Amino acid sequence: MPIRRIFLGFDRPALAAAVDYLVERFRDGDLLDARRVIVALPGRRACRRLLDLLVARAEGQGLVLMPPVIETVGRLPEQLYEARRPFAENLVQQLAWAAAVRDGDEAIVSRVLPDRPAADDLPAWLTLGEMLGRLHRELAADGLDFADVACCGSKLAGFTEAARWDALAAVQRRYLATLDELLLWDRQTARRVAIKHRECRTDAEIILLGTVDLNRAQREMLAQVADQVTALVYAPQGWAERFDALGCLDVAAWQDAAIELDDADLLAAEGPAAQAEATVRALAGFEGRFRGDEITIGIPDDTLVPYLTQQFTQCGIAARYGVGTPIEHTAPFRFLEAVAEFLEGRSFAAFAALARHPALEGWLLEQQCGGHLLAHLDRVQRDHLPERMAVAMLDAVRAPGVVRQAAAAVERLLAGFTGKRPLCDFGPPLLDLLAEVFGRRAVDVTAYHGRLLVAACEPLRSAVAQLAAIPTDLAPTVGGTTALSIILRDVAGSTIPPPADPAAVELLGWLELPLDDAPALVVTGMNEGTLPSSLNADLFLPNQLRRALEIEDNDRRYARDAYALATLAATRRALRLIVPRWSVEGDPLRPSRLLFACDPATAARRAVRFFAESEPEAAPPALPGSLRPGLAESAFEPPQPQPSEEAVASMRVTEFRDYLACPYRYYLRHRLGLAALDDSAAELDGGAFGALAHEVLRRFGAEEIAGRLRGEPAAADPRAIAERLDRHLEAAVAERFGRDPPAVVRVQVEHLRRRLAAFARLQAQRAAEGWHIVAVEIGPPAPKEAAAAEAPEETTDPEEKTDPEEKTDPEEKTDPEEKTETARPGPQQAERRSAPAAPCHSDDLDARQAGPAFLEVDEEPMYLRGRIDRIDYRPKDGTWMVLDYKTSDTPQKPADTHRDGTSRWTDLQLPLYRHLARALGIDAPVRLGYVVLPKDVTKVGFEEAPWNKEDFDDADEAAAEVIRLVRRREFWPPKSPPPAGFGELAAICGDGILATQAAAAEAAAREEET
Repeated sequence: MPIRRIFLGFDRPALAAAVDYLVERFRDGDLLDARRVIVALPGRRACRRLLDLLVARAEGQGLVLMPPVIETVGRLPEQLYEARRPFAENLVQQLAWAAAVRDGDEAIVSRVLPDRPAADDLPAWLTLGEMLGRLHRELAADGLDFADVACCGSKLAGFTEAARWDALAAVQRRYLATLDELLLWDRQTARRVAIKHRECRTDAEIILLGTVDLNRAQREMLAQVADQVTALVYAPQGWAERFDALGCLDVAAWQDAAIELDDADLLAAEGPAAQAEATVRALAGFEGRFRGDEITIGIPDDTLVPYLTQQFTQCGIAARYGVGTPIEHTAPFRFLEAVAEFLEGRSFAAFAALARHPALEGWLLEQQCGGHLLAHLDRVQRDHLPERMAVAMLDAVRAPGVVRQAAAAVERLLAGFTGKRPLCDFGPPLLDLLAEVFGRRAVDVTAYHGRLLVAACEPLRSAVAQLAAIPTDLAPTVGGTTALSIILRDVAGSTIPPPADPAAVELLGWLELPLDDAPALVVTGMNEGTLPSSLNADLFLPNQLRRALEIEDNDRRYARDAYALATLAATRRALRLIVPRWSVEGDPLRPSRLLFACDPATAARRAVRFFAESEPEAAPPALPGSLRPGLAESAFEPPQPQPSEEAVASMRVTEFRDYLACPYRYYLRHRLGLAALDDSAAELDGGAFGALAHEVLRRFGAEEIAGRLRGEPAAADPRAIAERLDRHLEAAVAERFGRDPPAVVRVQVEHLRRRLAAFARLQAQRAAEGWHIVAVEIGPPAPKEAAAAEAPEETTDPEEKTDPEEKTDPEEKTDPEEKTETARPGPQQAERRSAPAAPCHSDDLDARQAGPAFLEVDEEPMYLRGRIDRIDYRPKDGTWMVLDYKTSDTPQKPADTHRDGTSRWTDLQLPLYRHLARALGIDAPVRLGYVVLPKDVTKVGFEEAPWNKEDFDDADEAAAEVIRLVRRREFWPPKSPPPAGFGELAAICGDGILATQAAAAEAAAREEET
């Protein structure tokens, strides 16, 4: 008896029609008894929805429901035969495939895999096993094996892969033999055996609903129980010739079938953001005729999901993406990823990333070793660039105690993953690890994040169960990193469905749409290559070979998608199809050929619409809250400065430059003390390179001063000076980076060594001219009253305040070989890499009685703070010179760095050093200048400032004006375009994306003035 086909028609949704059929077929009075019924549908969502509708119908009609078995058609075969052996789990299959390739005959395997992975690279072998397993399952689903492909291919003209398929067939036989030896069964092979021996039987009545694309194995199994099978075909009786005897698509009949679409329902859009807005416009066009649960958004291309969800959120539309949250986005998965990354090489960067995971951060706090840990880790990374997290490294850089405690705690926590052992033995340590980190706190499973956490652990628990099921003979010996990688790889791709929301708009994949019962539908991404997708580029089974094998090919996919679109067009009360012109990656897109399955005149009209060049149509006003690409101005307004009663009692000499650059950014950096601290440094940045040079030169200067106090002459031999600088450089590097610094640091140190060698020659010449160093790293003390009134300096750790005397102007330097000029670093670069050394000076400069430096403005002093890198003195003419070290790539002249082209002061650091020198007891006029150490060592030298008294008076007046503005708290608005050197404040100021309203207002005011 053949399978019975019943065409449901299109007057009701498919699932509702199926419920009607089940009630009519299996109702007996007040009893709806379908216990001996198996209903098979294409997907899980349709299964859940059918059961919901059955329950609702039974409750509505007062029926006692004995529900049927509702199963996906992919799982139906196991209902039709009895398995004689346990099925091999997915991981066991991958291991068996990997073993079949790795241990096979070298001559045969080389045809499959010319470049073999390393013998101990288990993840690579498992990837290969996964690929072969996927190929095996697809072919077995249509009753084929690798030998069948070799045989069929040899009959095709131009087929050159026979040898490879013969080799694959040998590997396949070895794979099946391996499972046989383990008394396990391959699921696909078990189905083939059941078909071959006609073992398919069942006492249940089987009802197929919407299963229009069955593979050959499913067809042959159903054919053996055909007298118990009914196919409910969601289509009108008039389409009967488009379906075969099993209710599946007749592929040939659908190739030329017309699809009735209304041109008004086809909406063009540009890129993904425009698609999202077009979707919302389509919803608005429904004019409130449908509730949220009566609307579905079809998403053939899931790369559009983030754009849609963001658009819906901004417009206040509740949406639910049925696929759910990928397990890769959950806390347990990311934690184990971080653990595996750390175990791989125990790098410092991986440890810092692991410590940042919220779960481990909370666990470390419970272990009493988490206080300000992240800030300390950032500083260790920034200051010392460690490569590995090891005790020797922590000792070498004198790491804070909290870092040592955290490192020891993490090592104890991960002790179960040290050493090598059989893969199946890593299950208990994994569960213990998750329980220790995530199981110590109560979880609210009624809240979304709590439910997500619990649900994410279920696939991991199943993966551990798979580990335990690995036969001993197949279990490889691996380390903890490999074991974790395999477990994570096994669960990757799992999703956690979102909670139910009856009022939400559903976002569904393309294949779920025909059985969805929402009356209103918007489908995005109607593009060729997505609908229908192509199989032409398959690595093993290109379309020509697929067609010869009579397995899924391009024609079959076209038939499937044509049926789906024709069904949607015929059954939805409202349908909108969005056709974008650009992909998420910015590539041009073509409309789907499904849109041209119509008469020639309609096809021509649509072709003109979608392909012809035309003037862009003016878009209607954007919806409230919608994504609006292309705006020139942002609606974001940076937070305005808040009034403060605290008076500014003192300022660093470097603060003036920041105020002159931008009062608002000055306020954020110096008055609020905002600073950035991160661990992104992979090499010495500008501040670190400059700080290292400063430290070496400080040590050299201190040594010179100590020698003079002992009556020794100033060093005048370039070679001797270079040797001393080398010695100080090696000592400073060892203290900061240990005895084995990273390779990139060693390269940068050599660049600095070249600069210092050039400096040695000039220093010798300067000593010959009678100059000697009298002070290094020196500055006047801050008055107690100023220190008490002053706001805290920039800091990122409440336990570590910045030294009020600390100098914050290390030089601009990133890569001495690549950069030509870099902007002044932000505070995260400007902090000193070590505590400032005690000032050093000789008897030529008696600063022991020095008082605070200040600038009197409007009869009120503003105290000045800062440290001078170096002060030189020449006794023969009583000349003093204040010097600042500069290590930027290009040589800098004081006149260029302190004034712009209009002679307006942009920096006041050197002129204000006069006041620091005076406070140190230097009553005579001082000369000011830079010691420049650029990349081009031929330009290393002393650059003196050319200013005279008039210039200095002008600088003092500019400083006084800044002081007045700071006292009046005039910090608004932000400057636009943003000045260089404030990158850490860009997010607050809205830099780099769109002009802010404040900046636009400032620009408008400037135009008005001119």
